[in-house]
Amino acid sequence: MDEDRLVVELFFEKPTFEEISRIASEMEEAGVKPLMLPPENRDINTHLVVEKSDIEKAKVKLVEMNLPYKTKEVVLIRMENKPGAMADTVKKISDRGVNLTYAFSVTMSQGYSYLLLAAADNEAVLDIAKS
Repeated sequence: MDEDRLVVELFFEKPTFEEISRIASEMEEAGVKPLMLPPENRDINTHLVVEKSDIEKAKVKLVEMNLPYKTKEVVLIRMENKPGAMADTVKKISDRGVNLTYAFSVTMSQGYSYLLLAAADNEAVLDIAKS
């Protein structure tokens, strides 16, 4: 999962870790590989991140499972896991006049993190991030 790209977050209302794990397993059985999921119970609305190309299969499976959900297309950016990396990326986008509506980062290892960003024009955010 190295390439910066558009992905989709699937939001669920306050699921437990066990429920999210079950949803992720059923998604995989339907041919949808979750890219990210929360590592523990959080008692908040939480999400799975899936490839944009898999969203229709994911929706079919969620309807089949009778699970309410919401979706949000976001930009996934891999960045170095170091102080200021998120701020540098967001500043680069801001300096180009793009207003972000959403920003969330997840540390994946000591070496790298992922940044999820959304704006009115996600394609513009992706183009700026890749430049």
